[in-house]
Amino acid sequence: METTLKSLLVAVSFLALAPAAYAAESAENGVELAFMPSAMDVTLLNAGGKYVAVDLKKIAKGEKCHMEKDSVIMKIGPGATPGTTLVRYAAPNLSHGGCPFMTEFELSNADYSAARAEYNAKAEEASKKIDDLKKQLGDKWNELTKSAEPQKDAEPPKN
Repeated sequence: METTLKSLLVAVSFLALAPAAYAAESAENGVELAFMPSAMDVTLLNAGGKYVAVDLKKIAKGEKCHMEKDSVIMKIGPGATPGTTLVRYAAPNLSHGGCPFMTEFELSNADYSAARAEYNAKAEEASKKIDDLKKQLGDKWNELTKSAEPQKDAEPPKN
């Protein structure tokens, strides 16, 4: 039970800390993550198209593919069409009929704003859950997370 609890807490702590670390990095690089605000068909904008490994087919530039709600997307910049944002699908497709990994497409600025707001809300929710866990566990939190950190004085494995 204790081992399971340790593993769970370590995993949750890394997940909770990742948005904060990524937010700091994204401010410097101008990269933003978001979640698709709704399921919709999008037009592929990648030059030469993209190959869909799950479906074993190629989607040409200008063809449509389906994005599911809450798919992870990343802002690339302004879209070619006024009032749009160019985004890229930032996660691999694991189901038939979906868009391939790294698909580029445009979202309306309103849809992108909603997508970004949802991402920020979920990141804030995760941070609050971690803070609650820290309060509940007290010193045990430090003990558990410290044991998950790599040891600086440990010898590297011998080959």
